[in-house]
Amino acid sequence: MIFIFAVDPSLDAEPLSVITRSHLRGVFWDLALWHENTEEIAAVRQHSMNNTPQARPSERPACKRLAKSLPEGLKMPKAPEGYGCGWLFFFVGTVACIASPVTSLGGSIPLSGTSYLQDFQSLLTASGVAPLPEGWDVRTGSSASSLGTLGPTVIKQTWADNAKGFINTASTTGLTAASTTTAQGNSINRALGLRQSSEFGDPGAAFNFHFDSSGQTLTSGSIDLLMLSVQGRSTAWSLQYGLGLSPISFTTIASWSDPGVWGATPLPLDGPSLAAMSNQPSVWLRVAALSASSGTGNCDTMAIGALQLSFVPEPSTLVLLLGGLLGSTLWGVGRVRRPPAASPPHSPRPFPIFLWPGFTLIELLVVIAIIGVLVGLLLPAVQAAREVARRSQCQNNLKQIALGVLHYESSQRRVPPAAIVSEIASPTTCNGCFNPWAEAQLTVFPPGTKQGTSWLLEILAQIDQMALANAWNRQTNVLGNASLAETNISTFYCPSRRSGIRSSRDDHKNLVSTAWRGGGSDYGGSYGRLDGFYNDTSQNHRFSDRDTPITGSIGKATQHEGLFLPNAGLSLAAVRDGLSNTILLGELQRLRPLSGATAANDTYNRTSHDGWAAGGVATLFTTSTDPGHTNPGGMNNLFFESPGSEHLGGASFAMADGSVHWLSEFIDAKDNNSVFPLLGSIRDGEAATLSGSGY
Repeated sequence: MIFIFAVDPSLDAEPLSVITRSHLRGVFWDLALWHENTEEIAAVRQHSMNNTPQARPSERPACKRLAKSLPEGLKMPKAPEGYGCGWLFFFVGTVACIASPVTSLGGSIPLSGTSYLQDFQSLLTASGVAPLPEGWDVRTGSSASSLGTLGPTVIKQTWADNAKGFINTASTTGLTAASTTTAQGNSINRALGLRQSSEFGDPGAAFNFHFDSSGQTLTSGSIDLLMLSVQGRSTAWSLQYGLGLSPISFTTIASWSDPGVWGATPLPLDGPSLAAMSNQPSVWLRVAALSASSGTGNCDTMAIGALQLSFVPEPSTLVLLLGGLLGSTLWGVGRVRRPPAASPPHSPRPFPIFLWPGFTLIELLVVIAIIGVLVGLLLPAVQAAREVARRSQCQNNLKQIALGVLHYESSQRRVPPAAIVSEIASPTTCNGCFNPWAEAQLTVFPPGTKQGTSWLLEILAQIDQMALANAWNRQTNVLGNASLAETNISTFYCPSRRSGIRSSRDDHKNLVSTAWRGGGSDYGGSYGRLDGFYNDTSQNHRFSDRDTPITGSIGKATQHEGLFLPNAGLSLAAVRDGLSNTILLGELQRLRPLSGATAANDTYNRTSHDGWAAGGVATLFTTSTDPGHTNPGGMNNLFFESPGSEHLGGASFAMADGSVHWLSEFIDAKDNNSVFPLLGSIRDGEAATLSGSGY
C-alpha cells in the first residue's frame, strides 16, 4: 500500500493560538504533512480536550477520540479553497505507482513483453572469452543450499575437446554427431556448455539464470539440454529454482541424466514451478550437478541449447489500476460535494466530526458511466494480452514437436515417415495413391500387416511420451490401439482453438471413430508444394505425389518436395534450399462440411481429418497452389490440405532448422512459383526466404 500526501507550499500553517474548531473541521479531509514540532500537536490535543464539554453529548466521545488519536508530529496547514484537487493527487499517485519501472535486484533481468527466449546466439561473435547474456552466469561449488562461487570465463571450444571448463560451443541444430570441428566452429547455432573433470565442477558446476518476474505470470517454459560428447563418465543434472537474492534452498523441477546418445532433450517447466516463480522480484533458475559423476574415463560434454519462457501480466496489476481510477473518481466527487467551513474562528459551536455528504443520483450515474468506460478500455487489452500468450504457447508447442522431429532425424538419419501404410488405392482412380485413413479404420486383417499410423506416433519418445510409445501395439492399426490413440496430448493442441476434442463442435466426427472423445491434433508436417492429396468423394483423401505435373510447378511432379514420405523419410541433407528456408511443420485448419451442402467445394473439400495417430491428411498439409484441383493456395483457405489456424491474421510454422516463425495469411501464394509454395519445397532451386516473405 502506498500513501501519497500533497500540500500547497504557498499555504502557511497558522499559529496554534488561532487554530479553531472550524479549522480542525477540515483536518481529516484535507492534505497533511509530517512535521517535527510535537509541541504544537500536544497543544492541539489539549485545546480539543479542554473544549470537549461545549460539545453536544452525542459529539463528546468522537471529539475525545479525535484529540487522542492525533499522531505525534502532525502539522496541519490551512485547508485549500478548491476541494476538487484530491482526486487528481490520488489518480497521479496511483498511475505513478503502477507505471513506474521496477528496479531489478542483484543483477537480475526483468521479464518484459510476453516471452523470453535465450538461444545463446550472442556467443557467436566470441572467438576467445565469451561474455554471457544478461542475467546468466556460471558457477562452481554449488550445492543444495548455495548458489556457489561465480565461475570462470567461458571459452569457445568444440565438443570433443577435453579441456575442462565452461564453453561456448555449437548446438545440435543443423549439425550431426559426426560434424567436423570446422563445422562446429562455423555453426551459427550456439550453446552454453561444460566439460567437467574431477578437478572442475564435479560436482558443483551450475548454469544460472537470474530474472525478475514482478508483475508477470509465467504460463509455460522449457529448457533444451544437449548431450554433445558421450564419454565414460556421466553426470546427473538437476533443473531447480530458488527465490530471493541469495537463496539457501532450491526446488527441483526435473532431473536429467546422460541419455547415452548425442542430441537434445527438452525439459518442460511444470505448472506448480511456473506459479511459484511468477510475480517474484528475484528468481534463480539453474541447471546444477549436485552429485559426483559415475563411471570411468572422461566426463561427458553437455550444454544448454535454449531457454524459453512465456508469461502474461499479473491480473492484480489491472485490478489495481481499475481500483485506483475508481477510487480517484469517488474521492473527487466527494471532495467537490464537501460544504465550505461556515463556523467562524472561536465559535462556541463544536465542529461536527464526520460531515461527508451522500451522492446524488446524477453523480452516481456519472461514476457508473466512468467505470463502464474504463472496463470497456481495459477488457480488449486484457483479451489481446491473453491471445498473445496463447499464440506464444502455440509456438512453443510447435517448437517442442520440431525438436522431437530433429532428435528423431539425428538418431535415425531421416525424419519419421509421413505414414506407415500398405493400403494402395485402385490405379483407375488414383494411380500410386495410399489410403492411410481407410487402413487406420480396418477391423479385419492379418496381424502386423496394417497400420495407418502417422509420423507423430514415431516421435512420442522424443517429446516426453515414452510410456505411450512403448504401450503402442505395432501388430495392429490405429483402431486396434483405440485406448491409446484417444489420449489427449496437450502439446498437440493449439490453445487458441481448443484444449481437447470438442463435442459441441463435432470434432469427434473427424476422428477415426466417432465414438472417440480425445486424441486430436492441430499440427501437421509439410508434404511440400505438390498436390499430394486426391479430392475424392469418399472423403478418405488418399495421398501420393501425383504422377502428372501440377499447373505452374517447377520441375517434374514425381520429385518429392517435402521431407515426409509414405513409409519413409528423407535426411536433412536432402534439403538443398537451406534448413532455415524450408517449412517442416505448421498449424492445420480444422474444417467441417457446410450443413446441407451438396457441392464438392462445400463437402469433401471442406472435410478435415483429425487425430495425431492417423497418417495422411490428418497430420500433413501442402503449401500447394493448384487452381486446377480447386486449391486456392495459401492458408486459412477452407481447402482440406492447406494449413491454417485460429489465430487472427496468419499461422505459425517450424522450419527445418527448428526455428518457429509467424507467417501472415497474406503471404504471396498466387501460384506454385510464389513465396509460400516455394517455402514448402526442399529443393526447388529458387531464392525464397523468410526475409522476403513479409512474416
